[in-house]
Amino acid sequence: MNQSKEKVKFAIVGSGAITEQSYLPVAEMIPNVVVTHLIDLDVERAIDVARNYQIFDVISDYREIYGKVDAVIVATPPNSHAKISIDCMNHGLHVLCEKPLASSVVQAREMVETGKRTSMHLAVGMVRRLNWSAQILKKLIGSDLLGNIHGFDIEEGWEFNWPLRTAHTFQAGKSGGVVPDAGSHIFDLLLWIFGSQNARVLSCRDDNWGGVAMNAEVELEIERNSLRTTGKVELSYTRKLRNTMKIYGEQGCLEAETVGANEIYFYPVGENEKPIILKPQNAEPKIRNGDFTLQLQNFACSIINSSKKYVPAEDALTTMALIEECYRLSNPIAQSWDIKHLESFFGCKINGENNG
Repeated sequence: MNQSKEKVKFAIVGSGAITEQSYLPVAEMIPNVVVTHLIDLDVERAIDVARNYQIFDVISDYREIYGKVDAVIVATPPNSHAKISIDCMNHGLHVLCEKPLASSVVQAREMVETGKRTSMHLAVGMVRRLNWSAQILKKLIGSDLLGNIHGFDIEEGWEFNWPLRTAHTFQAGKSGGVVPDAGSHIFDLLLWIFGSQNARVLSCRDDNWGGVAMNAEVELEIERNSLRTTGKVELSYTRKLRNTMKIYGEQGCLEAETVGANEIYFYPVGENEKPIILKPQNAEPKIRNGDFTLQLQNFACSIINSSKKYVPAEDALTTMALIEECYRLSNPIAQSWDIKHLESFFGCKINGENNG
């Protein structure tokens, strides 16, 4: 992009909740960003959304934006991310793609390779890396405050209430369910905080009985500093869980909210001890969409200055591989009181621990 241009022109593909509630509101607040086009197969829906943000070019085919904008935000269901992103990069557009990056590792690698071949920026929307607690947690782990890491225990769950415009989250396949959705954030955050892309799934239990998993328990192994650490990730879209990350080491335990906050708890000896609460100086209340604002601002500056102030798509490859491993290793979660009934119904032995 020519640095003499005052604003980076964006098109957004997809007019769902993430566009309406996050990307469009924050774009209005960033001086060097302007959204000129909104694209959706449901044009009437897109017109309703665009009307509130003075976007006058609303179309159904993203290919019409070639040569008219500098960059595109891909905020469609995951199974369309790869095609749209690759097409746009091949036509000279930088891409900020929502998570999960794609529906498979193969697709994700093709996206990364296209970005390198075309010299286009390709970012993935891992906004949780940008919040204060995640940034400080990464620094504390990197400083060896805890010594050798012994394990981790992460829980994220609530009754699902996101205002979906399509049913993709609840459709069977490799982009539906709680693991590719919430798991994309949690896996990425954990790997980034540990400074490692060497990880594997040891086990995965979920409630996918031929449909879509809304609950999952994943055991991971991560290699850090030539040492292997195992831990648990529990995800739910039907139950409220603890919603924190706990990381255990020789010198104690660190705990922070999974969605980010202005507090981190450090238990120097054990969780039964009174924690030391870490806070930023002159802490202000968390701003709605603050992480999205910083993400879009950084991406626009990267285009203008030919820098890379964003989460590069290649960082998502390990996360995608872990998601695929969860599908491959999936075993059923079953309550103790219904195992006998389920074994009778399916005519087979249930492989997995009781959860009663």
